[in-house]
Amino acid sequence: MKLATSCNIICFRPSGTMIPIEQTLELASQAGFKYYDISFWDWSLPGSPFLTDNWKYWIHNVANAAAYYGVEFVQGHAYTYPFLNINMTAEECECHEMLTRRSIDCCSILGVKICVTHPDTDWRSVDRVKSSKAKNIEYFKNLLEYTMRRDMELAIENMCNFDILPKAKYCSFTEELIELVDTFQNTVHNDHLGICWDFEHAEIMKIDQRESLLAIGGMLKATHVSDTHSQSDSDLMHIMPMFGKIDWRTIVKTLREINYQGYFSYEAHNYANTLPDEVIPTALKLSYEIGEYLVHLEKVVDSV
Repeated sequence: MKLATSCNIICFRPSGTMIPIEQTLELASQAGFKYYDISFWDWSLPGSPFLTDNWKYWIHNVANAAAYYGVEFVQGHAYTYPFLNINMTAEECECHEMLTRRSIDCCSILGVKICVTHPDTDWRSVDRVKSSKAKNIEYFKNLLEYTMRRDMELAIENMCNFDILPKAKYCSFTEELIELVDTFQNTVHNDHLGICWDFEHAEIMKIDQRESLLAIGGMLKATHVSDTHSQSDSDLMHIMPMFGKIDWRTIVKTLREINYQGYFSYEAHNYANTLPDEVIPTALKLSYEIGEYLVHLEKVVDSV
């Protein structure tokens, strides 16, 4: 298991501007980071080059910057949208799906092998779980074929319900996510679909993370690593591990037990987005040292 970080660790600045990925790679590599995740959720905001006809030029520049700084993109987060929303027009769905597939193409250009995506919920159905499962299977069969042609895999992320209670999103509970992914096992898609476990989402849902990880086992292909101080305030979420309430010692121990071979990848975009530019190098160095401590904790946790 190796430490990685999403580029959004310093993407947003107090002024509301976004730091170019090339600059993020420069600063984060100086702090020690070698492995990166690119999230197209961040790069789908207005004004982003990802949304323009020059997207290939932009992503090739990002790839060139990674090569220049001697770092790798190892994980990605696809553009996502509510694909089960019946209120969208056909043209809107086509546009969203075009951006989803463009994000996968970008990941392929960067050499990414595992791309994280979200399930969706069929809110119209009385049997939310059954209907959502069937429609997610139909959707992901098509998306999987697209990613497989690019020698990539997909990982579906566990959801959380902090903003919609008492409603519950499909795959906000471990058993729903496992059942969905298990449907693709022993098919033509076999090992090309797995799970991305978001530890913060699980904390918000008050899920037993150890038992969930043990149940997920070899289905785990990716992680989103962040901490939280709240189950309801998004400004207090997506902070650095050990700054919140999650029991990281137990999590790291369990990741070792299930022989997780992927990346321990930060998705902590609220960590530094209010800090002034002058202290960003120090903040990045601290985040790197925290991650390295946790990643290597697995080697000594049994003796502590």
